[in-house]
Amino acid sequence: MRRLATLVRRPWVVLIALTIGLHACDSRSKGEQHYWAGHAYQEQGMKANALREYRSAVAAGVDSPAAYYALGALYGEKGEHGKAIAVYRELLAHWPEESRAQELLAARYVAAGQPAAAVSLYRTLLDQGGDPAALLGRLGDAQSLSGDLQSAAQSYGDLLVLRPDSSRARYQLARIYEAEGRAEPAIAAYVELLARKTYARQAALELANLLIERDRRGGELGSPRAEGWWRQQGLVGEEAVQKAEELLAERPDAVADLWGLGKLLFWQGRYQEALTCVAKLAETTPDDFRVHFFLSKLHGLLGEEEAAREAFAQYQRQEQRAKVAARVQTERDVLLKQLSGEIP
Repeated sequence: MRRLATLVRRPWVVLIALTIGLHACDSRSKGEQHYWAGHAYQEQGMKANALREYRSAVAAGVDSPAAYYALGALYGEKGEHGKAIAVYRELLAHWPEESRAQELLAARYVAAGQPAAAVSLYRTLLDQGGDPAALLGRLGDAQSLSGDLQSAAQSYGDLLVLRPDSSRARYQLARIYEAEGRAEPAIAAYVELLARKTYARQAALELANLLIERDRRGGELGSPRAEGWWRQQGLVGEEAVQKAEELLAERPDAVADLWGLGKLLFWQGRYQEALTCVAKLAETTPDDFRVHFFLSKLHGLLGEEEAAREAFAQYQRQEQRAKVAARVQTERDVLLKQLSGEIP
């Protein structure tokens, strides 16, 4: 009776026993029994037990890739990328035509910080007739992480030919243009993304930073604009400001959007409007020393010398506090590692 009561309270015990029993009746190997036990455990959310059974299935030489896929996926969930890589490589040693395993292996290489190995696999998959619409973006990501920006740009560009609506590919391409110092195509790509809901926020922020940095390098930042200057810029700034204002209306206290709009207004020379935006940012994040530096710059441009000095003094105080906090955190991390034996 006691055993029966236990089974009633734990119906998953019955389910797992039945699952193993049913598949054991006609299984061709002990490995399959372990696989189905792992599958049953996983269905009940018992991942540690599932992991143990999948490992046993692979060790027993199960004659099916399913156990390898399941084991690799669980290792991936745990962030044990090296173990997942080993599992997928063993799978491919037995079933070399498994393109899905190649894709998963490439993804694990990227996660493990080995993007060059992923590049090789993605190229192989494309050569084997894999879907370029699905693979080119991943290839571009791996190439970018490998530092091969030129090849990454080519991959993203090829993907945009196949899928012109891919906002992610356009965003990554814009970032590459920016990294290479190609401001004009980067600006054009960011402006196009302003109309795409998925990447509009990131595009507005990146565009603000890019425009300000371009003017800073040219010595024009904060200087009066010549007549007709805005006509020469087209609608770049106006579109970006409009999008930033729309995004901010959705989330009035969003720090990233306040930064983006403040920078864009500053770039346009609309210092009073920028000051209003950055003052709100200072209320939202009073400990961010960068905000106070921005405030001091705006007050100075508006001729408000006393306010500029106060904001700059606040910037210096907050920056010093941030440095002290960073040093304390570093010392605390070192102490914890020493106590845990990670470092002598």
